[in-house]
Amino acid sequence: MDEQARHLWIASHILPHEAEVRGWLRRHVHTLSRADADDLIQEAYARLWLADFSRITHGRSYLYTIVRNLLSEHARRARIVPMERLGEIEALRIPSEEPGPERQVTARQELEQLERILETVPGQGRRAFRLQKFQGLSQREIAQEMGISEKTVEKHLADALLRILEALSEEKNSRTTDSEASEHDARHSRD
Repeated sequence: MDEQARHLWIASHILPHEAEVRGWLRRHVHTLSRADADDLIQEAYARLWLADFSRITHGRSYLYTIVRNLLSEHARRARIVPMERLGEIEALRIPSEEPGPERQVTARQELEQLERILETVPGQGRRAFRLQKFQGLSQREIAQEMGISEKTVEKHLADALLRILEALSEEKNSRTTDSEASEHDARHSRD
C-alpha cells in the first residue's frame, strides 16, 4: 500500500474515532494527564502506521486495543506507577460494538468535510497537519521532515487548526441559519 493510500485508510478508518478514544481515556484513566493522553494517541498513530492494514477488519476496535496495550506497556516500564492507574488499566473494557450504519455514514461525512476544509489550508500548514494527524509524527519529527524549526511547525499547526475550526463553525452557523429560515418560511406559509 503506498503512502497516500495509507493516509486515506487512516483518515477513513481511524481518525473518526480519535475523539471517542480521548473521551474514553478521560472517563476511564483518571490519573492520565491531558499531555500523557496526547502522547498516547501519538504513539497509537505511530503503531498504526506500521500495521498491515489488510489484516485490520475493524479500525475502531484496533485503535482501542493499541491504546490499551500502550497503557499496559507504560505501566510496566514506569518505575513508579500509582496503584490507582494499575486498577484503572485492569478495569478497562474496550468497547467492541461495531458502529451502526448511521455512525459509519456520519464518520464518512465528517472525514469528507475535514478533507474539503483541509484543502483550503495553505500548503505548509496542510502538510504539517497531515503529518501530525495522519502519520502521527511529533512536532520535532515534522520539523525534520519539512526542514523547518519546531516553532514554525507549531505556528503552522495552530494556523491550520484555527482555520479548520473557523470553517467548521461557519458551516455550523450556515446550517443553523438555513434551518431557522426554513422554519420561519414554514410558519408563515401556514398563516
